[in-house]
This record gives sequence, C-alpha cells and structure tokens, in this order.
Amino acid sequence: MPIAVSSTLFVAAAILCLGLGTAKAGLESFSPELRRLSEERETLQQRLAVLPPSPVPQVTQRLGWHSDYSASPDAVEWVELNLGRSEPLDAVVLIAPPPSGGTIEPGYGFPLRFRVELLRNGEQTERTILADFTQADFPNPGLLPVVIPAFGRTAHKVRITATRLFRENNRYLCALGEVMLLQGGRNLGAQIEVGGPDLVRASSSQGTRPDWGRINVVDGHIALGPPIGTQPSPTLGFRGRLKHERGAKADEVKWVSVDLGNVEPIDEVRLFPAHPPQFAHSHGYGFPVRYQVELRETEDASPVVLTAPQSGDYSAPPGDNVVTVVAGGRPARFVRLTVLEPHVSNGGPVFALAEMQVWSGGKNIAAERNVSALDFTSQPGWSGSALVDGFTSSANILDWPTWLAGLSQRREVEQRLAAIESTRAGLIRRWQHTGLIALGGLACACVIVILVWTQRQRRQRRAELEALRQRIARDLHDEIGSSLGSIALIAQDVLSGPSDTAQVRADLGEIKDIAEETVGAMRDITRLIQSDRYGVDDLTTVLGETANRLLRGIGHTLTVEEGTRAGTLPVDRQRDLVLMFKETLHNITRHASAKTVQIQLAQDGSQLTLTVRDDGRGFDPETPRGPGMGLTNLQRRAAKHGGQVQITSAPAQGTTVSISLPRHA
Repeated sequence: MPIAVSSTLFVAAAILCLGLGTAKAGLESFSPELRRLSEERETLQQRLAVLPPSPVPQVTQRLGWHSDYSASPDAVEWVELNLGRSEPLDAVVLIAPPPSGGTIEPGYGFPLRFRVELLRNGEQTERTILADFTQADFPNPGLLPVVIPAFGRTAHKVRITATRLFRENNRYLCALGEVMLLQGGRNLGAQIEVGGPDLVRASSSQGTRPDWGRINVVDGHIALGPPIGTQPSPTLGFRGRLKHERGAKADEVKWVSVDLGNVEPIDEVRLFPAHPPQFAHSHGYGFPVRYQVELRETEDASPVVLTAPQSGDYSAPPGDNVVTVVAGGRPARFVRLTVLEPHVSNGGPVFALAEMQVWSGGKNIAAERNVSALDFTSQPGWSGSALVDGFTSSANILDWPTWLAGLSQRREVEQRLAAIESTRAGLIRRWQHTGLIALGGLACACVIVILVWTQRQRRQRRAELEALRQRIARDLHDEIGSSLGSIALIAQDVLSGPSDTAQVRADLGEIKDIAEETVGAMRDITRLIQSDRYGVDDLTTVLGETANRLLRGIGHTLTVEEGTRAGTLPVDRQRDLVLMFKETLHNITRHASAKTVQIQLAQDGSQLTLTVRDDGRGFDPETPRGPGMGLTNLQRRAAKHGGQVQITSAPAQGTTVSISLPRHA
C-alpha cells in the first residue's frame, strides 16, 4: 500500500512539474478560464490578420495641439472645433501626435479620461455627449486612431474634454495630433483649417510653432500617413522633366492639369506626395514648397485660385501626408496645380506628385481622366496617367472611413490581446504558485510516507528477528541445555560413586567433557542471538572467550586489525563463523599438538576474514583425512554464505586456516 501511494504522488508531482515548465498549454485542461482566453486569443488573431496593417509612423514638422502643463492629473483641458455651420457627422476620429525625432513616445499626451461632445447651433447648452470615457482610464492608443461613431448626428461644434491628463515626468498635459470629422468619404476638418485658428478654441495652448498650435489638430499632418492598402503600386506617379533631361523647360512655370470631361461642382482636391523607393529618405519628394490650385470651366477661362492650406500664417512640408485643398462646391472641368516655388533635390528643381484626386458628391471624379502638363519625365514609372490611377508611389489608395475604422479595430484587438496575455500570465503565475505549494506538499508527503513505511518495516523486522532470537534462545536453553545439563549431572554422579571399571570411568569422563563443551557452545550461540546490540566488540569478545576456553594449556593470541567492524556481520553469519572457529580450535587441540596459536580478525573491503595459525604437526592437504577433521563441514558452512575456506598445511610445518565471509548479503 505505501508503494502504491508513493507512486501516485510521484505521478501527480510529475504532472505539476510539466505544468510549471514548458507544458503551459496543459494547464488549460485544469482551468476553464485559461481555455476560454486561449480560444478568444485565437479568434482575435484570426481577425487581426484581415485588418489593415499598422502604418509606418510619419515624421512631420507639425505635431498638433498641446495644452499647458499642470501639477494635477485631474485638471480639465479641452479643445473645440467650429465647423461654421451645422453638419451631419459619421464619426469623430482622435489621433495622438506623430513622433518627433524620437523625443515623443507613441500616444504622447493622449488623455487617460475624456469625453466627446457635439454642440448644435453654437449654443453650449444644446449638446450631445457622443462618447464618455471619464469613469475609467482609456488604454493609450499609441499611434493608431480612436474612431467614435456619430451615426449622422448634427453638430456645429465638436469639443473634446480631458478630465484625467497624460503624465510626463512629474507634470501633466493633454495633447492631440489630429481630430478628423468624417462625413461620407471627406474629412471636414480641412474646411476648419481654411477658416483659420479662430475656428479652433482650447482651454490652453502652448508650444512653439509650427510644431504645436490649435490649428494643427485639423491640418492633416498625422502619424498614420496616407490611407493606403497592401496592393503594391505599379507606378510612381507624375513627375515633370528634370533640368538635365532633354526637352526640359527649366525657365517656365511647372504645372499639371486634370481634365474631368465635364463641369462638376468641386468639393475638394486631394494631393498625395510622391515617395519613390530610390528616394526612400525623401518624404514628400518633389512636392512644391509653394503652389496654387486653379479651377477652370474651360481650358482658356480665367481660373478660380484655391490657396494652398498653410495652417494659419505659416507653412511646413507635409511629408507623405495627404494635402486637402477645399473648393467649396465651385464648378470646374479643369483642375490645375501650378508651382510657385519648387522643391529642390540634388541641386535642381523637382516637381512630382503620386496622385491627384478631385472629390465631388462623395466620390473621386478624377480617376483615369486625361492629364496634361508643361512636360513629362521620360524615366520609367512616371507618367501622366499614373497621377490618376488610384495608387501612391507604394500602394493602392483606400477611402478614409474604411481605413480608419480598420485601424481603430486593430487597436482594440491589439489592446484586447495584450489584456488577454496579461490575464493569462497572472493565471499561469497563480497556477505556478499553487503548483509549487502542491508540489512541495506532495514531496513532503512522499518523504513522510516513505519514512513512516520504512520505519514500520524496520520495527516489524526487528520485532520478528527479536522474537526468533528469543524463541531459539528459549529452545536451546530449555531443551538442549536442559538435556546436556542432565547428561553432565548423571556423569558426575557416576564418577562420584565407587566403580571398578576403569573403562566406564573413562567413557563417563568423555561424556562429561562433551556435555560441558556442548553447554559452552550453546551458551555462546545463545549470547549471540540474545545480544541487544551488534557492536564492534560482541563477536570479538565471543571469539576471545571461546579461544580461552578451548585452548587451555596452549599459548594463543587474538589480534583484531584496526578498522575491522566485526559486529556488522549478520547474526546468522556470526553464528556460523563462531561454529567454524570452534571446529578449527577442536582440530588443533585434538590433532595438531600445537604449542602456540595465532588468531587474526581482519576486514578487506566487503570481506571479513578470520585466520587461525598453529605451529603443530601439520598434514598433507592432498592426503585423505578421517572424518574427524571436520574440514568438509567448514567448507559447507562458508559456501552457504558465499564465503570460502582456505587451508594451508605441510607435515611438521603447522596449519593455517583462513575463513572469509562477505559482510553484506
């Protein structure tokens, strides 16, 4: 039973060891919560695979709006966008500031708690709370957008109020990179930029321009870059001739125009800067420093000039971000971009665009239209048609709502996956802690069970051995001892009375001697069996006393080599060794006529060796001897324990008997 218990405990301990190590998945069979989290994680990972990938962070000079610093995290900061009139909104999108030379971390300044409100007709009392995240900390979005659906609700103003601020060292602030107000496929924030800083109010604002400013939250300079998909672009876009190319018109003003085919009301023009792979370090390659967008109903008509957005009264290069020029519904068939101050690269002017879109009635009407320009480069990848093919220099262009919604879902999925991993880690640590305690308990239980079982077995064997010793001792004393004692007494009585027969007296004397020897032998055996301890001295003492008794009148010595532990020999072997020793001494007294006997007890590794040397008459070991020598009996007793007896003798040279027995079974 103890063996079965210990085996079961061992198996349980082994299972726990697996759970603590590499077999974490095995814990799911014990924890429904872990199993549920794993299933949810797998579902989310599958969902993540079909969402838009995280874009490469854009580095721009315009960062966004930055509040004043506060000593308290609970100070209230807000920013308010004025659309100028009531507009239905599909969504409000919040984006953290883009990275700036590595000094701003992803998600810098994004409030921990905030709410988004829609204000109608300019009356602050007439408001709708679109989203309220003031009761618990909002997970930092990093550089991914936070899309808040508006479901077509009407708003004249949009206010974002932070009630728990972002911490920077030991001070607190609120910062936003961009606020996009989506209506269909358009961002109405672009028309607020046209109106200027007065349409953007804030509780406070600090930072140097052009990096920070209220108007920067609607300037289109975002950390996400342009809305592009995963389909590689077959073209680079449009580029005019470089000054070293044949046919270049270096002294003339560069321009490019799209013919829409019909006069259409134009809502806005979107310009996508070029970024060819061979100029990977040059964001916004060839984008003009200053330019204007011109609308014409006929090719020779006077243009309506749309001033390029300047985010107030300063300019900054857009990088790869989309530049939106608001047209306000003006009619046009021809849309032209005229360069006022060109981009300079490698010492010469460069004019390039990846794509030009013209939006009217919620769609891009410039797709695949005719493109004309002052001149076109002859280099591969660049062409007029590439300006309206639906691709940037790297990938296909997506619409804002779909792309932003997909990135917002990616943010939510990634945050949920992070929360799942954190929860799983906590559960696994709890299981590990519980497992360690259980394993320690099992180990202690195993040790206790084994110790108790071993001690019980030892006590049981001791009790059985003690009972056997006592029984044998009683039997020897009661039966054999009594009988031999009676023989000795009878013989003594006969010898004490008158007798005329000398032979009778001799026989009785021999009976007496044999009986006394037998009683002595019985006493020696009984002493060995009844001994309460098997120390070093018990066996050697018995050997010494036996030698003194049997070798009376013969000089003898008993030597025990240092380090010899005779008492470690099992009791049955001690008994047989004593009997073989006595047999040897009897042979000496009866046959050897020895004057001295040397007895040596030594230990050699696992062997205990008893050696008896006499200086008697000796004999020839090859010559058969009579049965009285008892040599065969010695061999038999030694062989029973896996030992051996060696006899060395020669006539007139004495005899040496060496008895070797193993100390352990």
